[in-house]
Amino acid sequence: MEDLVVEKHVKYILSVEKKKDDFESLVLEHLRMNGAYWGLTTLDLLHKLGAVDPDEVVSWMMECYHQDCGGFGGNIGHDPHLLYTLSAVQVLALFDRLDVLDIEKVSDCILRR
Repeated sequence: MEDLVVEKHVKYILSVEKKKDDFESLVLEHLRMNGAYWGLTTLDLLHKLGAVDPDEVVSWMMECYHQDCGGFGGNIGHDPHLLYTLSAVQVLALFDRLDVLDIEKVSDCILRR
């Protein structure tokens, strides 16, 4: 069995984020929150979470937050959804940044769904 080439995986994960103008990125932009979850979780499993700037990630995520209902959209300007809210909470936990959330409002959002 071949060894896992960690740096190639990290390079690929980081390159996916940089592609924002190609067709695939445009038709999948509503899934960006989930993509962030899977990519960042993979980096964490590879012990390479430091390859991203947590403040930049958290800042983008909070732009996807809907203050009125407590949920997260799949990307900036997208409607909130339970799945995207789950992914956002998981990523914030990954970065130990749950402090940015209004826990009561997010909990209410989840319970209403």
